[in-house]
Amino acid sequence: MKTTIREIPPIPDGGRLIAVSDIHGYVHYLQGLLEKIRFSPQDALVIIGDLIEKGPESLATVRFVLDLIARGYRVSVSMGNVEMSRLADLIGTDPESDKRFLHVLQYDQNVWKRGLFLDMMDELGISPDSVVSDNTPGERISSDSTSSNKASDSRIAPYGTSSKPSCRISVPALKQALLTRYQREINWLWNLPTVLTAGNFIFAHAGVPTDDLALLREADAWECLKRDAFLHENVRFTRYIVTGHWPVTLYRSDIDNMSPICDAEKRIVAIDGGCALKAGAQLNALILPSDALDMSRARFECYDDFPVITAGHPQEGRAATIHMRYFDCSVDVLEEIDDLVRLRHLSTGQIFLAPKYLLYYRPGKPTQCDDYSNALLEIHLGDRLSVVRETSIGRIVKKNGELGWYLNESCDISP
Repeated sequence: MKTTIREIPPIPDGGRLIAVSDIHGYVHYLQGLLEKIRFSPQDALVIIGDLIEKGPESLATVRFVLDLIARGYRVSVSMGNVEMSRLADLIGTDPESDKRFLHVLQYDQNVWKRGLFLDMMDELGISPDSVVSDNTPGERISSDSTSSNKASDSRIAPYGTSSKPSCRISVPALKQALLTRYQREINWLWNLPTVLTAGNFIFAHAGVPTDDLALLREADAWECLKRDAFLHENVRFTRYIVTGHWPVTLYRSDIDNMSPICDAEKRIVAIDGGCALKAGAQLNALILPSDALDMSRARFECYDDFPVITAGHPQEGRAATIHMRYFDCSVDVLEEIDDLVRLRHLSTGQIFLAPKYLLYYRPGKPTQCDDYSNALLEIHLGDRLSVVRETSIGRIVKKNGELGWYLNESCDISP
């Protein structure tokens, strides 16, 4: 599929261009951000892909955006890699797309607990446990296992009926039911452009291979939807490229920070605040005035819903000795201490203390530790701090987008 490019309509005088990315079903974050920045009909909202999946309310997010458009708000949305891949499996009629679709249902149910198709099925009263592959009509896919069980009753549940253990719906029948019932939402998502442009700005979910629009139109769309670590590529553009896809904290090796990054030399702006993926996630917005669509007058805003406290005692900052990220997070558990664990990072041998809740397990792999930094934030009396997690020795908090420890007085997290 070739890249499609759509120009953002002109913004009225006094309006703003507001760009966000990677909402991932966090519709309440989008609503909270728009309220915080006083979004108005004069403004233009640009959403750079990945509206859906991983978060709690994918279908509600799509409907909220469609409602904004129906009410006359200026909203432009580009495709993300999850929209492209999920919808390709839904629309495809070959056995391989059916197989991938079934895998997505199972994965979303087991890992994320929610997803666009699961939201739709829930609204229709269809249980994921009732879905069977078309070529084995007696096969039932379990929600908690990758294996299948033979069932004595292989009836296909009629579309729109509530699924019971004895009712079954085949993958093709389920896909057709969703395509029929949710035609409006699906058609809108499937026809989203790959790239949006406004003045000297290009908005693409994961980046672009070139900022020459003529050449870009000849590129495979996937090149703009799945480019991990785009900011680390050896590139330099004449236009500003605004992107999401790769949570900004992954670009930083020294600190765990959710704030946007602007590389003026490369002309890349990365704004993915990690919704649904990272502890301390926030929805970031790049805001540009309509009369100056350039970075000289740009500002950033963010929104999250963490409880806020006022610091009751100061704390000296201390740099992190460990910064775990998902691509290098295997650990040995050395000791459990109440709600904490002493861990050894397998690739570096570093020993560190971390909250126990960060541990997770995958079949056939060592114990994994979620994204984590053991930095102590510099905190002054009276600072306002967002509380990401409470522990027995203190809190993991966020200050100006940066995550770190705010320890109880006299506590320590030394290895």
